[in-house]
Amino acid sequence: MPLASGATFAGYTVLRQLGSGGTGEVYLAQHPRLPHWSALKVLSASLSVDREFRDRFMRENDIATTLYHPNIVEVHYRSEFDGRLWIAMDYINGTNAAHLTANRFPTGMPAGEVLATVTAVADALDYAHSRGMLHRNVKPANILFASPAGGEPQIVLTDFGIAPPPDLTFDPYAYSAPEQLTGSDIDGRADQYALAATAFHLFTGAPFDRMNPTLRDRHRELARVDEVLSTALAPNPDDRFDNCRDFADALSAHAGAWSGDRSPEAYLDVLDYPDDEVRDGRAQAHGRARSTGSGRVAAWPTVMQRRRRRRALEAARRRARWPWIAGLAAAGVMLCVGLLTLGIMIGRKTDTATGPAGPTTGSHASTPAATPTTRPHNVPGPTEMLDGSYRVDVNRAQQSYNDTPDPQPPNVSTWWAFRTSCVPAGCVASGILLDDVDHDRVSAKADAKPLVLDFRDGAWKSRPETVPFPCVGPNGTAAKQSTTQAIWLHEAHGALRGVMTVTVESDECGQQGATIQIPAVAARVGKVPPGVEVPTPPTPGR
Repeated sequence: MPLASGATFAGYTVLRQLGSGGTGEVYLAQHPRLPHWSALKVLSASLSVDREFRDRFMRENDIATTLYHPNIVEVHYRSEFDGRLWIAMDYINGTNAAHLTANRFPTGMPAGEVLATVTAVADALDYAHSRGMLHRNVKPANILFASPAGGEPQIVLTDFGIAPPPDLTFDPYAYSAPEQLTGSDIDGRADQYALAATAFHLFTGAPFDRMNPTLRDRHRELARVDEVLSTALAPNPDDRFDNCRDFADALSAHAGAWSGDRSPEAYLDVLDYPDDEVRDGRAQAHGRARSTGSGRVAAWPTVMQRRRRRRALEAARRRARWPWIAGLAAAGVMLCVGLLTLGIMIGRKTDTATGPAGPTTGSHASTPAATPTTRPHNVPGPTEMLDGSYRVDVNRAQQSYNDTPDPQPPNVSTWWAFRTSCVPAGCVASGILLDDVDHDRVSAKADAKPLVLDFRDGAWKSRPETVPFPCVGPNGTAAKQSTTQAIWLHEAHGALRGVMTVTVESDECGQQGATIQIPAVAARVGKVPPGVEVPTPPTPGR
């Protein structure tokens, strides 16, 4: 029986139900000791008592609650209460791909949107696979589009590891790989199969029905994509791509010119979880369209063509002015750069191609306006301390240029060792770059000068560094301009999250005053490695 508004479950107060389905119910909930709302998923009684599912759920707890990726809904806690398994995760203010396709695109989403979605989900899956966790239930209903206050939505994947066993499968349009349905051992290629089946649904607006359907029957312009889908949907896992990103890259390459068909305006007016997001799943799967009465759909082609042309021109102009973002790291150009720039220029690449990137947003998950916030403070709490070794992910696929989305993959990850020193006047942390392969030693690329951050108003703020950066001058020749770089991080659900800001100070390339912002996440991975000496933090204010 669903929980009523005001009920208490595992310490959370239920505000309202967000949706329900075969795996359980989802509620908007508030914990008295947490300053944010959560999405509380209470798994069904049948799943909670299934021994195999239950054992795997408990076994994967440590991994599921430490998946820090911009395209994964962050899980805060997973446990059991009154005989029911439950999950508390980020509340996402948005909609899911199944609902969006059924209500906005009954004959299929624009190809560029599909490619962006598949690429984002592929990155999330490969990251989780590298941590030893499978999703097991990739489908449109588990792909969410967050709705930030401005800019394009963010694509995030939810419900890792909670697929029901084959004998408890409720969805008649299951996207599971053949080996998963037969109960055989599976690996990441099973998730790849499900992602390919999901891509077919997004391209066509119709659920994948396992009868070897082809895109050319519905969209002739996408006939070349059939070859890629048939590989990822091969019955034998050995015949599929090695990983999900390889599949996404091949999909983008074969889509050709159609990959530019993107329309962030498609998500307008979708402001919250649909109340029927799971309950009405079958109607959504059959592609029932809903008329908005706004006239937007009728005028769509002309409006979208103008907007796409304008975005293409703006993107081309930005790329011409900022060739270093995509090219200099690969060319091996070594410049006199600061420590923060090293995080962009020489960090280990977590993406290997510059294909379509996911939509841009500056935050991992949107927070409702009514959510209470913590009072600013100048002494870090236990979860806010910068003390130990950290993985810092700089998400260039979500960066912006002068507040305009300007995705520039690949993303990069670097590893750092930090220590914090506090005196009555305040707290300061210093950090040193670790080797990107052997994280137990200092990187040979590390500068003698450490990265220094001050804790003020509840967040870590690095001391700005002035760094020369390459650019293309007005006459097309190479030039350098002065930039100021800084990073801001605050604690959010077990990690430090924020943004790296690069501001152009000089005008050699006509960009003075321009600002580039890149989302960043610093997740603690352990203690400072033995033998690594982190410089003593300076005195606050110095």
